[in-house]
Amino acid sequence: MGYQATIGLEIHVEMKTKSKMFSSSPVGFMQEPNTFTTPYDLAFPGTMPVPNKQAVINAIRVCHALHMTIDNELHFDRKNYFYSDLPKGYQITQDKRPIGRDGYLDINGERVEIERLHMEEDTAKQLHFPKFTLLDYNRAGIPLIEIVTRPCIHSADVAAKYVETIREIVSFLEVSDGKMEEGQLRCDVNVSVKKDSDKNLGTKVEVKNINSFNHIKIALEYEIQRQIKAIESNEKIIQETRRYDEENKATKSMRVKTDSVDYKYFPEDNIIPIKLSQKFIDDAIKTSNELASEKRVRYKVKFNLNDYDISIILSSLPLANYFDECAKKSKYYKTIANWLIVDIMAYLNKNAISINEFKITPEMLVELINEKESGVISNKIAREIFAYMLENNVNCKTAKQRLNITGQTSDDKAIRDLVIEILNNNEQSIKDYHAGKDRALGFLIGQVMKKSGGKVNPSLTSKIMVEELNRRK
Repeated sequence: MGYQATIGLEIHVEMKTKSKMFSSSPVGFMQEPNTFTTPYDLAFPGTMPVPNKQAVINAIRVCHALHMTIDNELHFDRKNYFYSDLPKGYQITQDKRPIGRDGYLDINGERVEIERLHMEEDTAKQLHFPKFTLLDYNRAGIPLIEIVTRPCIHSADVAAKYVETIREIVSFLEVSDGKMEEGQLRCDVNVSVKKDSDKNLGTKVEVKNINSFNHIKIALEYEIQRQIKAIESNEKIIQETRRYDEENKATKSMRVKTDSVDYKYFPEDNIIPIKLSQKFIDDAIKTSNELASEKRVRYKVKFNLNDYDISIILSSLPLANYFDECAKKSKYYKTIANWLIVDIMAYLNKNAISINEFKITPEMLVELINEKESGVISNKIAREIFAYMLENNVNCKTAKQRLNITGQTSDDKAIRDLVIEILNNNEQSIKDYHAGKDRALGFLIGQVMKKSGGKVNPSLTSKIMVEELNRRK
């Protein structure tokens, strides 16, 4: 008997703004508790909310990236229930009029329908101890967007890839860093299982506390199998909230949900509806960063990079920005990608630093690459210069001067004299070459490079070597 899982996702994204959603309090991570607050954040009487303009711009940009219809009027509402982590006792959010609705993303050949995107404020951070709980209001009021799909996903792979794509979108738009481990992107999963023959969906179960893409996949696969086993054993699946247990790679029951919660929404009286002009919306979209999906096409079509190289470069926005700056100054796109992926990434990983902390600027790297590709210096010399540049934080020109490198020779006669000398001392390699052993050519060219200290033009050396070999048939 076959079964079908149906999955819906709710993603909260913490926005990277200078101030909070409705107050002027600064936004920061890992600051001294309760230092990034204002009287409004603590619900002092007489304080009033003022919507954050940049948060609205960010939300519009994400809506556009998700192919959503954008509301031209902002409406905020109060969401009421007991909030121990919001001192005013309610959350300002959007209920009936979210800023975005009816969007989609195509994931692995399947369309994920997105029902809504709305703005709201985050709650305080709760620190639980055995006999008491502490509250840090630094997080209270940080701008959030919540992105809600329809129950239309049917596999753990698509669900995990969808969340990964959302993270890629918000990080490349610089709306958020999207770090799940720091709570900047939080995901709740709703999943139900039914027999293929059933018309109605099964009982929905919510899974919380999932903090990585891999855990989303594992938690869903576990929960789907748990529900299938329950159905096959004629056990009743109850509507409940479960958490992901990372240690046991399983979901565990937290609390039973007998019915949907009535939050008693009503309009936020202190914020009147705000009309968004079409120009404001268009400007927010026009000034957006290039999406990773757009870069992916450009890298493939314009730069002719392969899928692996593209995936590494697009693994982070700073890395992509570094590559783009190099590509503005050099046409050797594949060489830039190779240096970035092999040499630079190795250095970054070894020293546990990011590309933003890397000493060699795009201008410095391009100067080196252009000299190598134009034949001024060999690959061996280029790597010596690169190592010196890293060690001493100097550009290519300075490194060459200090290392007394004058560049590689392209003098035909000088190279030919070296080639003839090497051939005269390697009769067996000549025989191997004419016997069809390709490695012999590489060996002979290597001997010339070694003899010259890497200072001869390798492409010209190869050409002359083949000419001289053919003369010795």
